[in-house]
Amino acid sequence: MLGPIILILPFVLVGSLPVDTSDYLRVRQELIDRDEHMRVGANLVLSDKEKIVNDYFMKEKRSLIHGSRINRTSFMPSTSFYHSRKLIEETPLFKKIHQMPKGAALHLHDQSMVSLDWIVYNATYRDNVWMCLNHNGFLIFRVFNDSYQPKDCKWKSVAVERKAAPNVTAFDLNIRNNLSMIASDPFLAFPYDQAAWLKFNRYFIQVGRLLYYVPIYRDMLWQTMEEFRAANVQYMEIRGTFFNMYELNGIMHDAEFGVLLVKHVVGEFVKKYPDFVGVKVIQEGYRNKNVSDILEEIKIIMELHKSYPEVVAGYDMSGDEAVYNPLSYYSEALLYPSRQDPPYKLPYFFHAGETPWQGTETGYNIADAILLNASRIGHGFALAKHPYFLELVKQKDIAVEVLPISNQVLRLVSDFRNHPMAALMANNLSVVISSDDRTTWDAAPLSHDFYITFMSMSSEAADLTLLKQLAINSIKYSSLVSEKKNAALEVWQAKWDNFVGVTHATLTPTTTSVYSGSHKLSDNLSYVFLIHTCLISILYLRH
Repeated sequence: MLGPIILILPFVLVGSLPVDTSDYLRVRQELIDRDEHMRVGANLVLSDKEKIVNDYFMKEKRSLIHGSRINRTSFMPSTSFYHSRKLIEETPLFKKIHQMPKGAALHLHDQSMVSLDWIVYNATYRDNVWMCLNHNGFLIFRVFNDSYQPKDCKWKSVAVERKAAPNVTAFDLNIRNNLSMIASDPFLAFPYDQAAWLKFNRYFIQVGRLLYYVPIYRDMLWQTMEEFRAANVQYMEIRGTFFNMYELNGIMHDAEFGVLLVKHVVGEFVKKYPDFVGVKVIQEGYRNKNVSDILEEIKIIMELHKSYPEVVAGYDMSGDEAVYNPLSYYSEALLYPSRQDPPYKLPYFFHAGETPWQGTETGYNIADAILLNASRIGHGFALAKHPYFLELVKQKDIAVEVLPISNQVLRLVSDFRNHPMAALMANNLSVVISSDDRTTWDAAPLSHDFYITFMSMSSEAADLTLLKQLAINSIKYSSLVSEKKNAALEVWQAKWDNFVGVTHATLTPTTTSVYSGSHKLSDNLSYVFLIHTCLISILYLRH
């Protein structure tokens, strides 16, 4: 015969299962409260004004959640970004998050950080820009003068082709669709993850030689800072290959030239906009290179890190982890800084665990990131499947760069509610949110990823404290030195206080949410989304 059921809870009296209904409900609520208190941001205390702003945020959040759950309709924020993006942008909550100071964007790639429209309607309109259509039907762009035409493709002047086009709007739209990952629904266009990766990798072949042209790169960097500042981002860290910048006459520059270019452009931008803290760069090595090539890159970046610590943050290795070499393959090169006398601390920011696989070398990249003392881990999607790695990451307080939309577009997850980071954030893992390669899927700087994290990857009870903590984390785990980190936090705090004050001024404690009452708007959004999805699917199948 079974004995009495014992509750072993550190926060309630140990004893028999409560038989009184009121006692049971009280203990149940204590259990739920304790669980909720473990999430990211739960320890923050909101001011009176923040609480009123929070009430507005939570009415919007809960109404959309309840409208979907109770009516059994599709939950728009968790679905394909291809379908949900425009609907997300129509919500008042997204507009508030876009206005909200978000701190730093710590995981960006230089070839895919500016808006796609800028590439199409600015970069391709420059003089001496050429294009060719390769055998796979992808447009490739380069910059060179008339006296030199590469023989690897049938190159045509973009300016001449655009002028000859019967419809310039259609011509530019064709370029845009050719570059975009979401010109069609990724779930239909890319039925498995490697199909998505093939299209994704082609984008960098398409635009790489266009964007590393020095005048275009300089303007692209400035435009990117304009766009991120407009989205209320105060600081950025960008990954790039700073060995590839070139002039019209074909002269290639070294990495120091690239670092100094960034330093100059960012310096001018900060001078014009003192409320923008700045930019640092992370040299990006590729996992398909030889060990000797990576070693040479590390040696160069070590010297640049010594000479320009205010610009150079460190080193990363990227590329499709499922098919390219694991970090362990490059251990000799990656250990080089620590073998110096004295050992040199070159900060690492590794892509690791960007995979659905378990128990493979791809997932074990997280082990290398831990052993090599990575300052942050990019993606860490597989971290939840490695409990000991997770324990070490938490012990060492290594922040994980979470990139929700990137993970969906590249087919790691379909429903954001099932993203593994949702569970880890509920257990207070140190995370930062970023936009990754936002150009290719047309996302706003940080705002869409913050919205999706708030709506789909956190508890219904996770409130403004989550968003506030994510912004604080982004500065806390940046590569800025302590003094500049504190200065950045002061800039962010002033903007945060202003945001709360301005938002509070438009609200009252009894403000009625536009989603409240009978859930009419949330119902309408759900049904509009359903119809929109069906129509898109039909159009795709017809073509």
